[in-house]
Amino acid sequence: MTRFGFLITLSIVFSCGTLLADTLTYDFDDGTFQGWDYITPEGTPFPVDDSDSGWIASDEPIDINDGFTLLAATSGDFRVVPDPWGTRDCLGATICYTQVLRSPPFELGASGDLTIDMMGGGAQSNRPYDPEVDLLPEEPEDMMELKDSLGYQGFGLLDIDANEYVAFGFSSHENDGKARPDDPVTRKDWETVAIPEAELASFANNGKQYSVDVFDSYSGGWAWIGFDTVKIPIAGAAGEPGDFNANGVLDGDDIEALSAAVRDGATDSKWDVDGNSLVNNDDRLFWVNDLKMTYLGDSNLDGEFNSSDFVAVFAKGQYEDAISNNSTWSDGDWNGDSDFDSSDFVAAFAAGGYEKGPRVPAAALVPEPASATGLLLGIIGLLLSSRRRK
Repeated sequence: MTRFGFLITLSIVFSCGTLLADTLTYDFDDGTFQGWDYITPEGTPFPVDDSDSGWIASDEPIDINDGFTLLAATSGDFRVVPDPWGTRDCLGATICYTQVLRSPPFELGASGDLTIDMMGGGAQSNRPYDPEVDLLPEEPEDMMELKDSLGYQGFGLLDIDANEYVAFGFSSHENDGKARPDDPVTRKDWETVAIPEAELASFANNGKQYSVDVFDSYSGGWAWIGFDTVKIPIAGAAGEPGDFNANGVLDGDDIEALSAAVRDGATDSKWDVDGNSLVNNDDRLFWVNDLKMTYLGDSNLDGEFNSSDFVAVFAKGQYEDAISNNSTWSDGDWNGDSDFDSSDFVAAFAAGGYEKGPRVPAAALVPEPASATGLLLGIIGLLLSSRRRK
């Protein structure tokens, strides 16, 4: 699973005590995608060389030939750009399939524009988007299959359930990312590209989940794009503490995001859910025990740790599978190291929540007799033995 992690900025403006706007902001200034996923069609050979991914969050100058370096970020130090840079020229016999970077899901709000700072071409290389000419694919799979001179550079608002784009944003002019002193401002500066509030209104506050897809598919001498500082109006508050994807519920994506932050040594205060000025495993335990009010071992996050959780994780088949870093909380990785093995059972048993029912405040808990641990180990031994016989 992709590691999740993003900066939620709750932009609150009070007028006579009224909350006017909630904004989800991605600035990429921790050097990661902050939860955005790189999407590519099955079987398409992009990137064309040995790159591991099609994008990178970079603070490097990046030489783009002719003695110029790519524009610096619009906020902080990092911006998202193609990686490696040279493959996106798409000249000669090179076929460049569309790159798509997709945001985590959110519920759209009605207060404000959806904006992204962008550099690169217009809709198709060096011209603005023209609704009379540009026949945009509705489904992301069709967008990703575009190549040669048929592609686009911009972003779309994706209705996740319908799997279709409902709105688009494109630069109004060509901008190749080179800071040349004699160029007009439209050639050498970032452009804040917007889907206006009025256009978003019919999709706002409807309970649906949306994502933003940034895509780059044009070729033939121009196929570059970079972006930074994404601002999305979201419904209601940005989420309760620990709700890192702001979808209104503490779920598996949230504990995965926090676990990834702990593994990566993150320092951003948004991960410090226990408020002790450190980001470590104590924050994971606080999320599980105090925010979600459950136990280590509750793989389905239904509020209880019981035999159904064992059935669920063994059905996933990842216990000691010799594949590194492939397990999530729902797969049995309860200690947050990205693997499901005996150490996860040790952590879950030590937490003492098996068959306790819904969690109650710590002050009301009665310590379990030491024999309970032996009983639980016996249960797991039987489960593992049954699994091996299958």
